[in-house]
Formats: sequence, structure tokens, C-alpha cells
Amino acid sequence: MRSRNVPWLVCLLMAGMLVGCGGGGAGLPSASVPSSTFDSGPETTRTLPLGRGINLGNMLEAPMEGAWGFSVQQAFFPIIKGKGFDTVRIPANFAAHAASSEPYTVDPIFMSRVATVLDWAFQQNLNVMLDFHGYQELCDAPLAQEARFLALWAQIADRFKDAPDRLYLELLNEPNGNLNSELWNRILAKAVGVVRAVDARHTLVIGGTNWNSAYALKDLQLPPGESKVIATFHFYSPFTFTHQGAEWVTPILPTGISWPGPNVQGACKAITDELEVALAWSRANGNIPLFMGEFGAYSKGDLQSRANWTAYVRKQAEQRGCSWAYWEFCAGFGAYDTGTGYWNQALAGALGVP
Repeated sequence: MRSRNVPWLVCLLMAGMLVGCGGGGAGLPSASVPSSTFDSGPETTRTLPLGRGINLGNMLEAPMEGAWGFSVQQAFFPIIKGKGFDTVRIPANFAAHAASSEPYTVDPIFMSRVATVLDWAFQQNLNVMLDFHGYQELCDAPLAQEARFLALWAQIADRFKDAPDRLYLELLNEPNGNLNSELWNRILAKAVGVVRAVDARHTLVIGGTNWNSAYALKDLQLPPGESKVIATFHFYSPFTFTHQGAEWVTPILPTGISWPGPNVQGACKAITDELEVALAWSRANGNIPLFMGEFGAYSKGDLQSRANWTAYVRKQAEQRGCSWAYWEFCAGFGAYDTGTGYWNQALAGALGVP
């Protein structure tokens, strides 16, 4: 998420979705509404198979680990497990550590580093989602990069084929740009075949285009006969709220946007409407399990609004049977402060892991 360069047009479209779904009368300003208001409804049983998760973002998906300020530490995993999370999603940019010409060999040092990180998570009995993150070259030039993408997955699948069943393989984070649904479906089918040639055991995690939008699931074609699959989508609506002040968005969105704002009913309905899109797709496709692989609000927003939004999105996703992973652990969206060694209690409470 950190390195995404989202054009202003996308911001306008996402803001338009919020306005279009709005309705209802005025409500209290978000600053005067406790986040518990947005965590209402019956408690749900931990959603299987992934439950409640968190992303280790801005680490292994950076061009070089540490370049964005954070490196994975073994101590993170008992902290995450001790807080009550079930899953860690580990974004890793294999493309940044592989040769650009055939046979597209992944740097063995990077591959070993990823294996070490996975082992640290397995030692804490956490589910682990290994997410191929940051391959923008594939999204920009799908046909030119297709062979490399498939070769990288052949190596990844072979390296981790004997990992515990708690490993889940996410084939590509946020397909976008020139990697439209038609091309993604075709490349996806080949990638699944490459993985399954060496690994028939681990569950695959697959999302649609347009940055893993819930609205793009309708165009996603899962390979026929593939039963070990979870569908993923990401949730950052309204984008003007969740990404206010984010330095990687062009132009930078203005700060000072609260949630839910004066129209509580409309703000909540916009969120449930989008989640219902994902749920309807799941039901229409044999109740494929859903995983909300990323959701979060950037730290430039006020903390109360961030907690309000996080609590509401999390609870509404759970009530629709979605596992989830918050974006992210300790960077710009982070729920944990590595400097103080303490969780942000407002966000932890909103995530149901106080």
C-alpha cells in the first residue's frame, strides 16, 4: 500500500462512490461518537480459516528491506500472537530481488530471508499469508512480464511446498493498470497451474483487478476445479478519508476529514453496500471464503475517526463471514509503536484485540 501512486481520477471516483451511496439524516460529528458505537451487534465466532490478522507492511516489499524504515524482527511475532491475532500477512516483493532475464532466478539470500520470517511466524502458531507484493512492472506491461511472473512463482512454490498447512499463497497483490481483468484471468490460470505442478496442498489467495476492489470480483475467473482457494479484496473507502495526507498519493489529499462526519447513516451505509458486493459474489460462486486482506486509515487522520472507521469496517466484515488483516503493524497506518513498545489502544480496541 505504501508505494501506491494513485491518480487523482481514482480518488474522485472513490469519493463519488461514497456520495452516491449516502443517505439518511445528519448525525453527530465523529469526534463526539465513541468508537464502541461502531462496534455494535452480536459478537461473531472467529471466522475460519484465517480469523483476525495484521500485515507486516513496509518491510519485505520495500526495494530493500529497511529502506522504508522497518525490518522484520523475530520479536514481532510473539507480540502479535499475544495480542490475539490469528494471522500475519507478509508482503514480499520477489520481483525486486530476481534477475530480469531468464531463468529469472530469485536471489537466494532474499528467499532464505523470507523463509526465516515465515518460520518465526510458524513458531508462534500463526497462520501466514505470503503475499507477492509490489510487482508494478507486471501491471504496467503484463505481456512482457508474464514469463518472469510465472518463473518466479515456480521458484516460490518449490521453495515453500513443504511448509506447514498454515501457509497461504497470495498470487499477486492489487492487480491494476494495464493488467485488466481479461489479462489477469489468463495469467492467473497459468500461475495456478505453475504452483499446482509442485504444490497441491497449500491454499491459494486470489483477488480481482482495480487494486483488489470488491467491485472487480465480478470479473474474476477462478480456474475450474480449483477448490483450495480464498478470494481477497481490499477496503479503503472512502479513500479521501483513509488516505488523507498520504505522501504517495498524487496529488496529496487534504487532511481534516473525519469519519463518519455529520451524515452517520450515509457513511455507514456506504461501507455496508461495498461489503455486500463482496458477499454477494461469494454466495454466487459457491460461498468461496472471503478475506479482506487490507483495510486501514492513515495516521494523518484524527485518531478517534480512525478508530470509528476501523471498528465499523472490521465488525461489518466479520458479520459477513470475512476473515481480515489490518494494514498494518507498525508504520504509517500502524497499530503498534516499536519505539515505545506499546499498542495503540484505540486501534487495538477497534480491531477487537484490546
